[in-house]
Amino acid sequence: MTLTRYFAAFVAICVISVCCPTAYGQNLRVVLIGTDKQQSANILAHLGKLPETPAHRNNFIFNTEKAATKAMAAIGYYQPTINTAVDRKQEPWVMTLTIEPGPATLWHNIAIDVIGEASQLSEFNNLGAEMGIVPGKRMQHDQYEKVKTTLINRAIQRGFFDGQLSLARLEVDRTNNLANVLISYHSGRRYVLGDVSFTGTTLQPELLEQLIPFEPNTPYDQEHISRLNSELIQTEYFSSIKVYPAIEQRNEYEVPVNIELSPTHSHNVTLGLGYTTNTKERASVTWHTPQINKYGHSQKTKIEYSKVNPYARFLYEIPLSHPTKDFLQLQLGLESNDYADISSNMQHAQIGHVHNIQGWVAQYYFRYLAESWDILSDPRNSKFLLPGLSLAKTKRRGKVTDPESGLRQLYQIEAGFDDFMSDSNIVRARARFTWVERFWQDHRLVIRGDLGASYFDDKLLDDVPPSLRFYAGGDGSIRGFSYQSLGPSISYTDDNGIEQEITVGGRYLSVGSIEHQYYLNDEWRVNLFTDFGSAYDHIDDLKLSYSVGTGIHWLSLIGPIKLELARSISEQQPGWRIHINIGAEL
Repeated sequence: MTLTRYFAAFVAICVISVCCPTAYGQNLRVVLIGTDKQQSANILAHLGKLPETPAHRNNFIFNTEKAATKAMAAIGYYQPTINTAVDRKQEPWVMTLTIEPGPATLWHNIAIDVIGEASQLSEFNNLGAEMGIVPGKRMQHDQYEKVKTTLINRAIQRGFFDGQLSLARLEVDRTNNLANVLISYHSGRRYVLGDVSFTGTTLQPELLEQLIPFEPNTPYDQEHISRLNSELIQTEYFSSIKVYPAIEQRNEYEVPVNIELSPTHSHNVTLGLGYTTNTKERASVTWHTPQINKYGHSQKTKIEYSKVNPYARFLYEIPLSHPTKDFLQLQLGLESNDYADISSNMQHAQIGHVHNIQGWVAQYYFRYLAESWDILSDPRNSKFLLPGLSLAKTKRRGKVTDPESGLRQLYQIEAGFDDFMSDSNIVRARARFTWVERFWQDHRLVIRGDLGASYFDDKLLDDVPPSLRFYAGGDGSIRGFSYQSLGPSISYTDDNGIEQEITVGGRYLSVGSIEHQYYLNDEWRVNLFTDFGSAYDHIDDLKLSYSVGTGIHWLSLIGPIKLELARSISEQQPGWRIHINIGAEL
């Protein structure tokens, strides 16, 4: 054979391999010609595992046309023409199936009748179209099977436990290439949810009953069972939860619900190590008692050390009308924080009522704050009792660690009065949001905003506690600048007679961010972003600081680990800054 013929044969093999579906086995290669993607996949599925021995190979070839004909019929082609050719001159053998599908069989008469109470539910009224069984469309056997399976499963999920499929027939007119569906389902009467019983817990029955998301005699729905299971999980009281409707014990159209619970560990201790650009290295220990007594009280104590923001916090929760949606919360804390050029020490206590209102988490609270700080060797201290209100809501779609879309909102307002245990009159408000949307499959947009405003009666700014002022800069704020480094400043002369400035924070805050992310694969993405804003003392003084940057994110199991490089382009001498952070946007 000449070189030209070798090349031509090579090209032919490549074309067949690329354009024609091919399956490779130990001693047989199967090539399909004339089929589309669905037809090819179904034929290869019906052929099954390719042969491994000569005897098996001969039997496999003998049954090929029968299997291919059955595969074509299953997707609506009852009159295919199949030609089989086997090349035995090489190893492995090459079997080529050339297939002309022939005319498609179309759906014609569709009669899917649901009789009984289920017929009153909309989800049972259009099953044929839902599964693709529409007159004039090509029939497929799996659509017919899906209708039957969906009908029976849906009926069970909605509490029709006595339902019967009295008629199920698929008729195929091969002469006219038409197919008819005849299905009749008698649902019977719908059951209701009966008594709910709990075992394996020391919690008061009244507390557990608050978790039941349905009233007695509610029509049975599997979603109610799932919601009940979810409610139990969210309490963190239990290590094992088994919620099952006792269908075999149903009586007089009622289904009792049995719940087997195992309490979680009395005490959980968690150690943590981490690093972020804002707080640098950090180490923490958390002690959690999920259930202190039969009333469902719980506590969480956390101590964290970092160079910038070490703290100790104690949290105690007392359920009221619902363990996770309505409870009293007590907090105590000791904390140090670096606000730009000022170091602050705080002691705070808070009592609040947390309540879930149509997806919003509302908290009404009283917060006591005692704070001491030092400005230019001049010690200051202040005390406030701050009644306040916060509203928070997070809505997301997709994974918690990497949502496809979502919106997080947080609004807070608090006030203090000099005739009510505060050193001065103060009103402080803040609004924050983060919006995420993934588009074009591999692209994602993240927009973030942070607004704050405060009023201090007869107070110079440097006499206001740093924790009640506003600062900008750092991770989660304006990247390219150091943590809480942006804000109004005051001037002073150092020991060498040189005039210096220190940042003391502002009465107002305006920060925004726009970030575009691109997914390289399921584990990595890159981003481009711009952050902008500032903290300022008067609205007329607003002077935006802004930055641009890029980075790479590793989508780990605990959330994105972000390495980003930002440049502070608004400065007279722009600089680069590396940011390292962990956590999802929502």
